Amino acid sequence: MTIRTFDDLLQSVGFVRASKVGEMLESISLKGEWDVKVIREDGRIERKTLKNVVTRVGMNRIAHRAMAHDTSPFFYIAIGTQTATHSTDSTQGGLGEVKRKVSAVGSTQAQSSEWIFLQCTLGGAADSVTSLALDSAGISDGVNSSSAVGIMGNLVNGIGVTLANSDLLDLTVRIRCGSHNGAHST
Repeated sequence: MTIRTFDDLLQSVGFVRASKVGEMLESISLKGEWDVKVIREDGRIERKTLKNVVTRVGMNRIAHRAMAHDTSPFFYIAIGTQTATHSTDSTQGGLGEVKRKVSAVGSTQAQSSEWIFLQCTLGGAADSVTSLALDSAGISDGVNSSSAVGIMGNLVNGIGVTLANSDLLDLTVRIRCGSHNGAHST
């Protein structure tokens, strides 16, 4: 006779082990990533891709934008110096913001029923960010660098870049916010 564990019994009737609940929640949350590319004055290129944290208000706004168009879209990328880990409750104040730019992707292409994506390039001297330890970035629906105006839709840490005068920092963010079912219509 085989002795079954409690987890085995629960699984046999369709329940999932408690240890898998966290994995299930992680798999259904909004995901995104940031591509970070630094072009150094001497032509060297450094690249990395970082996972982001979609904030609670960001998730709510993304879900709302799927059904209505009465709120501001996320068109702005902000860069900052903070190294603290972000959470779903992170705000603009936790970014250590030093610069905000409008995405180079046109407003009509920046958001769809499936993706939010933005891109911008910052120049060391051109954007007055030379010699600053840039470690965090985020997207916002507000043009102004103010925690009182607009919300941060997501935040990322680990950029770890200090630009010289002629260095360029290229940032691209993508958040999957919908279905990839080709037959799906909005």
